[in-house]
Amino acid sequence: MTILLTCPRAPVTIEWIKIANRGLHQVILVDSLDYPISKFYKNTTYIKIPSPRIDLTGYQREMEKLFLVIDMVIPNCEDIFFLSKLKDTTSADVLFFMPDTELLFKLHHKLEFFSLLNSHVKIPESKLIRSKKDIKLNEKTVLKPVYSRFGRDIIRDVNLKSIENIVITLENPWVQQKYIHGTAICNYAVCEYGKVISHVVYKPMYLLNHAASTYFEYYEDTRCEAFIIEFAKLNNYHGQVAFDYIDDGNDLYVLECNPRATSGLHLISNSIEIKSDGRLNKKSKILKKSYRVGVSLYVLFGFKALLDGEFMKLHHNHKGAKDALDGLPFYSQFLSLYEIIKRAFIYRKHITSASTFDIEYDGEKDE
Repeated sequence: MTILLTCPRAPVTIEWIKIANRGLHQVILVDSLDYPISKFYKNTTYIKIPSPRIDLTGYQREMEKLFLVIDMVIPNCEDIFFLSKLKDTTSADVLFFMPDTELLFKLHHKLEFFSLLNSHVKIPESKLIRSKKDIKLNEKTVLKPVYSRFGRDIIRDVNLKSIENIVITLENPWVQQKYIHGTAICNYAVCEYGKVISHVVYKPMYLLNHAASTYFEYYEDTRCEAFIIEFAKLNNYHGQVAFDYIDDGNDLYVLECNPRATSGLHLISNSIEIKSDGRLNKKSKILKKSYRVGVSLYVLFGFKALLDGEFMKLHHNHKGAKDALDGLPFYSQFLSLYEIIKRAFIYRKHITSASTFDIEYDGEKDE
């Protein structure tokens, strides 16, 4: 098979390359960057295409061309929301490893997705905010746009000063949610038409911008497993899906959903295979190992760890974890990071924003 993988800027795409290589499939990568990290992995062909958010027409044109020469597409980032519109209109005979469009968009909404859950988890008290006058001030809550990522734009201390410059409208609503104290955990699953193929629970650590993790510690929680099995069955889920939770010591609260790839794939990719007909199969047990992203712990958190007297702990974690970028030439991560940092300066954005703004979907205004 010829498999098209989107968003090679995300390190998790490397895991799909490994899975495809084991099945002797051909791999084509597409992105709008010059140096996405996965481009440097062996046995791949990289094609640069227009950004779906900046040049949707150009993106659609190039993707339609690719649909004629591939057998399967696996989207890995928020480009999935733009790709979903093509999936519903193309006449090409392509397997799309992603959920139905209506379900996909509902899961992306920070409030609407709650209606798709089950009794294995609890839901924090949440309210849709369509105007600033609807915000409750000085309470233990968090405030975030209905479409947000990486913890960006989240307000954790809701007062007059903190909401002074935000824009909330009927077209751009926010969600106010009760703050839950506890331990943050995540899960990630690969599902095929309602059946969970493989699944993992992990703790996100060494967070960039308080949200984007660079270290993933294997964890076990039977509640997450029961929840994801029931979720996939109830929604006939097909594709990749992940949830973020808070364990308050008694109950498991679900905070948000990512209907796409997340870093959990690093922990379970060894257990997955793609058959010659495009079907997925769990071929082995999960390796209960922690993973890190290259030298990011040293580069992003080393100086702070030195100041806090925790450098030896950071060093221990770095040495004890498997490198998610294993198999890449050493210079590749610096070249990819350089491009993102350059974009951050050019577009005057935080580094996490600079890494994804051109593929993000924030509602109908991006169509």
